[in-house]
Amino acid sequence: MTNPPEGDVVEPAGLELVDGEWRQAWSVRDYTNAERAEQLERAKTEALSRLNADYEDAARPLLREYPEIERLSWGQQKREAEAYQAWLDAGGAGDAPPIPSLSAILDGRNGIAGTETLEQLVAAVLARAESFTAWQIFTGIRQRGEWAINDAQTPNAAHAVTWESLAAA
Repeated sequence: MTNPPEGDVVEPAGLELVDGEWRQAWSVRDYTNAERAEQLERAKTEALSRLNADYEDAARPLLREYPEIERLSWGQQKREAEAYQAWLDAGGAGDAPPIPSLSAILDGRNGIAGTETLEQLVAAVLARAESFTAWQIFTGIRQRGEWAINDAQTPNAAHAVTWESLAAA
């Protein structure tokens, strides 16, 4: 049996008699445009899925085990904490800004005998928000990776876009 020739699609094509000896014949063809497009789309999907999973793994220490529903409230918590802190920084004159989310959180955290103050909660929310804002550089890196994957012209180019390659650049 002879070794198969090089090519995109190589398939056995029966036997052929060459110089009195039977040898494997081969059918060789290039990929069709449709096959190439399908391979490219599959590679892009795989690469983006891997990139997103690696991004989420890298973010896990920041997010710890916060439930998604809690994370969805972070924007509101941050807005309320910033407004309250600005009011404090301005001397706390007049009525405090409305902070229904933070008030409810503080009530829940303190229960009957808790001692956490609103100022402490505001500081904690702002510190977490600052950490999350610093993390956003990695969100930008992930988005740059998504663009590179979408712009890839070959499956190898799509697969070359990894979290490691982007974070090192």
